[in-house]
Amino acid sequence: MKWILGIVTGFLVLGTGCTHLSATKDVLTPDYLLAKGSKQITFLGDNDHPRFSADGTRLLYTGRSRSTHKGAQIYEIDLVNNKERRVTFSDGDAFDASYVGDSEIIYASTTDEIKESPLQNKNFNGDFPPADLYMSDLYGTDILRLTHQPGFDGEAIFVQHTTKPYMLFTSRRGDLLGIYRLDLKHLPVSLVSAEKDKEKRYPAVTPDKLQVAWVEKNLKDEKKSLVLFKLKEKIPFVLKAGEDTYRDLFFAPRPPLRLFYSVVRKGEKHSQIEVYNLETQCTQVVFKGTDSLSAPALSNETSERLTFVRLFQDKKQIYIAQLPTDLGPCLEPAAQAKLKE
Repeated sequence: MKWILGIVTGFLVLGTGCTHLSATKDVLTPDYLLAKGSKQITFLGDNDHPRFSADGTRLLYTGRSRSTHKGAQIYEIDLVNNKERRVTFSDGDAFDASYVGDSEIIYASTTDEIKESPLQNKNFNGDFPPADLYMSDLYGTDILRLTHQPGFDGEAIFVQHTTKPYMLFTSRRGDLLGIYRLDLKHLPVSLVSAEKDKEKRYPAVTPDKLQVAWVEKNLKDEKKSLVLFKLKEKIPFVLKAGEDTYRDLFFAPRPPLRLFYSVVRKGEKHSQIEVYNLETQCTQVVFKGTDSLSAPALSNETSERLTFVRLFQDKKQIYIAQLPTDLGPCLEPAAQAKLKE
């Protein structure tokens, strides 16, 4: 497969057409989202895992339960023209997509794994389906399979590099669920971190590409934590712990160094979106409300926009809002005291 980062090489456009989405506001949008100036982006089916393009004009995401398919497929919406189109046409589920430059994407799919081992994968774990990683053009016509390991490969993120581009991803290999690296030039897979009695997933890379964060679960005591890992020194550091269930990590592309995530805090029924500033050690709530909010991702713009997912009546829809300039007080008393000094 020929691919050049950031260069459009010209692809065959399938005659599938685009869907123009209604700009009418959803009457079910809750007041707390309306007050923040959010806009609902998807209205059909069940949608998840949104990711901005580099210029912020397009959004890539997973869509399921549509009129033409029940399983998960990758979609893209042009935010300027408000037009949605389907990208993948996999036999199995396709999910966890991200952009690679302007012309290609990476994603996970169950298509080949289920075909190769239909009996073994007949009743699989829905959280960790048998899936491999793929690279494709934006029309699903030129596809390269990147991994061939039985089990779950997913939650991949692309890391730009002039000579050594690579991906970090979550993989279940045997009894270990850990973080792995895939060199996109030569395709070898190497271990970043995996341990017995610990599950590690949702990798996110800092903008300087020197550190990676992930969610870690201790299987002995069920304790969850956010871990920061220095890639060169291979030194882990616990950022936060004991607040209950974290997921969907995403580093802001622009400074200061901020980690966005969703969390269901102890005693709460719904997940909320928070941000942790690693420089000030300050946690702030971005959005919370009467429904679960998850899967945050930030645009690489001076005026930052946040895309996220809202769960309502068992369906997930995608929203976009300007990132609020005032997120309120720090949840940590010590960090809040420092900010006031």
